[in-house]
Amino acid sequence: MNPIYLAALSIMGFAVSFYIFYSKRYDKPMHCMIGQDCDAVVKSKYGKTFGIENTVPGMAYYVLIFAYGILLLYDRNLFKENIIYYSLVIASIGSVLFSIYLTAVQAFILKKWCEYCIVSSIASLSILIILIL
Repeated sequence: MNPIYLAALSIMGFAVSFYIFYSKRYDKPMHCMIGQDCDAVVKSKYGKTFGIENTVPGMAYYVLIFAYGILLLYDRNLFKENIIYYSLVIASIGSVLFSIYLTAVQAFILKKWCEYCIVSSIASLSILIILIL
């Protein structure tokens, strides 16, 4: 497991999540580079789960992964074979499963794509792969 990759991917995921959060919070239009309608995706009813913006737990997840990656830089054996490590793996599995669900919503229900959501999904999947390898 490379802690630098964990930190870098978590920064990327946090930045994307924060951008979506900021755009929604202050009702700013999102700037999509590939011409898709990101606003229609993130401002749909699927942008919240149980009344909570999807970006909020996403940002918290990325902060946790970042902290874990930074701590691992100082001691590679820190948290290895520990409940914290396994908790992060479980959280990462949950993140990937939720990302798959949201990607399916984009593909089959909304029929619109948000490139920022896809980047977050890729970051989440990459983090899981790094954690379990």
